[in-house]
Amino acid sequence: MEDYSDSNWNWDFYKELIEDVEENKNIVQCISCGKCVGDCPAAKISNFNSRKIIMKVLKGDKSVLKDSDIWWCFLCEKCKRVCPRNNINIPLLIINLRNESFKKGYGPRYNDLRKYVEMAERFLTQGIVLEESLGESLPESRVKELNEICGFARIKYVFKASKNKTKPNKKNK
Repeated sequence: MEDYSDSNWNWDFYKELIEDVEENKNIVQCISCGKCVGDCPAAKISNFNSRKIIMKVLKGDKSVLKDSDIWWCFLCEKCKRVCPRNNINIPLLIINLRNESFKKGYGPRYNDLRKYVEMAERFLTQGIVLEESLGESLPESRVKELNEICGFARIKYVFKASKNKTKPNKKNK
């Protein structure tokens, strides 16, 4: 059983995150109901658990920045839509945590990133994570919107680069 006494919480990390992204202040409203995890496509194929991530942040546990879990989120916003609390934006929190992870020099491990890029490409271009979907696909309008975001963020360049095999360097003569 989790100990939710005040002595177990360290608000410094939380304060840092809300200083970066004010909307992150709403994660204190999380009641750990589990709806976000139950509908999450990343949770169905990995150890991703948004509830555990929120608890680590609220406890001041910065090890979350080293966890590969923050790299499994597809930012699909299913968690945000099913959350019974208003204004808890888990995808925004995940983006903030990823940025902090990079700032600290952690980032994802290569194998995790490679799997993530492959699944993210399927998700963003087809609306599914796995070849055989575990649930309903995203609506076509959402897939188009995500493709537009990917184009703007040059994410498709990452997909293309991940497919290219390493080419031998040409020496200048």
